[in-house]
Amino acid sequence: MDQAASLVVVETVLRIALGLRFLYSGVSNVRRWPNAVRNAEIVFPFGARAFGFIAVIFMVAGGLGLALGLATRLAALMIVFFLIPTLKIQRHWLRTLPSMIEDVNRALGQESQKTKFQLLARHAFHSHETAWQTNLLMLIVALFFALRGSPAFGIDNLLG
Repeated sequence: MDQAASLVVVETVLRIALGLRFLYSGVSNVRRWPNAVRNAEIVFPFGARAFGFIAVIFMVAGGLGLALGLATRLAALMIVFFLIPTLKIQRHWLRTLPSMIEDVNRALGQESQKTKFQLLARHAFHSHETAWQTNLLMLIVALFFALRGSPAFGIDNLLG
């Protein structure tokens, strides 16, 4: 396979993987409703229910569109518009978690409980540290597809 063909295959796999990741997350948020509203409250104190609903729509529709290569540019923009506020959410948790961890740790009585909690706390904080980096990377990839579209192996290519 030549380099141009390989690049199209890799782009297609990347587009589908990004789409499936957001489709899965969006469906998960539908099942865990109103979790999306609670997250939206961090960024949008007023209208959080509407913004939570919009976020889930963007994840499901954007993820499905990317996975299928259907309205790829629009689908990727949905993901971009979903991801921008998530950076603020991650920032919120990175600022909030340390004091929450200290408060809960002080409230625990037994040393064995404190040891278990510290393990959970380290993992929670690390998850948010890496999540903002992951979200930034996915934002860049979504911007790529917003500009590039679907070069091959997508419904867009069958329609146009």
